[in-house]
Amino acid sequence: MIAWTWPLARHLGDAVPGDPGDNYSFLWNLWWMRHVLATPGLPYFHTSYLFYPFGTTIADHPHCALPALVAATLLKPLSIITAYNVLLLAFLFANMAAMYALAWTRLESASLGPRRRAAVLAAIIFGLSPYVAAHLLGHFDLVAVWLLPAFALALQRAADRASNRAAITAGLVLAAAAYIAYYYVVYLCLFTVAYLAAWALRVNVTRGTAKPGRRAVRWMLLAAAAAAAGVALLIALTEGGSIEAAGIVISGRTPQNALTAAWICLLAWLALTWRPRFAWSASSPGAARRALAITSIVAVTFAAGAAPLFWQAAKLVARGEYVSPSYGWRSAPRGVDLLAPLLGHPLHPVTREASARAYDAIAADRVEAIAWLGIAPIVLLLLTRGARRGVEVARLWRVVAGVFLLWALGPFLVVAGFDTGLKLPEILARFVPFVANARMPGRAIVVFYMALALLVAFGVARAAEATAWLRRPAVQWLVVAIVAFEYWDAPIALTPLDRPAVYQALAAAPAGAVCEVPFGIGDGLSVGIGSQDRRVLYYATLHEHPLVGGYIGRMPPRARERISAMAVAGRLLNLNRGGWVDGDRELFEAAACRYLVVNRPASTTAELDYVARLPADRIASDEARDLYKMR
Repeated sequence: MIAWTWPLARHLGDAVPGDPGDNYSFLWNLWWMRHVLATPGLPYFHTSYLFYPFGTTIADHPHCALPALVAATLLKPLSIITAYNVLLLAFLFANMAAMYALAWTRLESASLGPRRRAAVLAAIIFGLSPYVAAHLLGHFDLVAVWLLPAFALALQRAADRASNRAAITAGLVLAAAAYIAYYYVVYLCLFTVAYLAAWALRVNVTRGTAKPGRRAVRWMLLAAAAAAAGVALLIALTEGGSIEAAGIVISGRTPQNALTAAWICLLAWLALTWRPRFAWSASSPGAARRALAITSIVAVTFAAGAAPLFWQAAKLVARGEYVSPSYGWRSAPRGVDLLAPLLGHPLHPVTREASARAYDAIAADRVEAIAWLGIAPIVLLLLTRGARRGVEVARLWRVVAGVFLLWALGPFLVVAGFDTGLKLPEILARFVPFVANARMPGRAIVVFYMALALLVAFGVARAAEATAWLRRPAVQWLVVAIVAFEYWDAPIALTPLDRPAVYQALAAAPAGAVCEVPFGIGDGLSVGIGSQDRRVLYYATLHEHPLVGGYIGRMPPRARERISAMAVAGRLLNLNRGGWVDGDRELFEAAACRYLVVNRPASTTAELDYVARLPADRIASDEARDLYKMR
């Protein structure tokens, strides 16, 4: 872990991984928990230290309450920065340990040596996966992927051993996920359905006989698919323009609708041609009943453990303040590009530049759409497929892999950056309450990595007992080393953290809210309004004063209107957006801002002139900032 995250170990107290961005928000989360525990009566899930004075909920924000509680208690002697980095390293260790334990239990039939090495291989494929490497650089909550194998381990024991205690454990892990990473709550719920359904049921698919009377319909559907594809090609070639033929003008803007029609006709043609028949049967007597019992126990335990969050969510919904992303059929966030597994590791020291150019060429996000699986894992998966054939455990995890790969592809199939028009099941997720907030579909690839790790480990362990070249321990360790090299990402990018003198002076000043200049507000669903310098969240952990404005995962309702109506803060927000300020005297006594921190190099002339006209005294300065106190 130390080597994989190098040089983080040298900067535990003065830097955090990644480029400047969301990492500042998570530092504020850790500080907020410490501040709440040190201030009796202060609620955790609502704060007026952001968007002062009306405040905001953090119940639907990536609040990381459980890690923050650890940082505020067990790690209290450490600084916020050091606690943040120590928790990240602890997550990485827990990720590999939980995956090792899951693989170890699934490899019970293998001999001790191959079993141990195969479990190590699984721990590396999952715990050091490119997904973890990408989200290490800013998404603190998503690094805690240990929740996934820990839950899977408990759930499989509940199913295989009819253990209610294991089902309760699974529910507790799911409840812990609610206080760490909301996305993983959604994924674990889907995992429960997919795994238990595959465990309890057998599905046989056979091809039916086509009826002669439907031959004409099939040909009509095939012709319609070809015609729609032709229209889509025409639109693409004319770039949304028009073409005239025999006095008829054909126009279009984008080819996606025509492509969708072509896919519908093609799928209907395939259904009529192959006429698939599905036969369901129970895997064993009482299996379905047991699966429902396990699901009930997990659900009840989860509901009890996550009750505080459910209560907060219910209050938000009752007040009409629950914020959920809103987007259309085409504007939905894209998932993993089908070519992404071929584009290399964008964080590997050898391939990062070439891989980054490849991602940019197809307009894919190197974090949210990362899907590099590595060459060695895929080769091992193919070479050992015979060892997994007919094995029940492998079948279960193939189902899991298929379900989450489909989810990760997103609302529509994208190939080389092009929307093919094929709508996928994830497009319906935005209509499901609460699930819609897990809006980035590419993150579901993390569960696919877990399934991949288990399938590779299982195949290697079984093949090692029957294949001469893989039987040697040296060869097995070489395979582990090759995968570790393919998943290498050090040296990682770091964001250094400073302690400007004006914030130290502000920390000693009496209570009062702070306006940062340039001024701005923002959240995770928009580009924000005004300045988007999120360093102010980290600086807030130094001066410990409320911020007028700020940045949060989900912007509080009417935040823009409320702040725009404020004296001083509203003017600053308008100025930063290029607005105009008249000469009328403001009601300064009604201003929420008691202190102003002016970043001189980042401020416009209009902003500096406006601050100079305010009834405020400069009480501290450093090389870049001035601190003012309103009279």
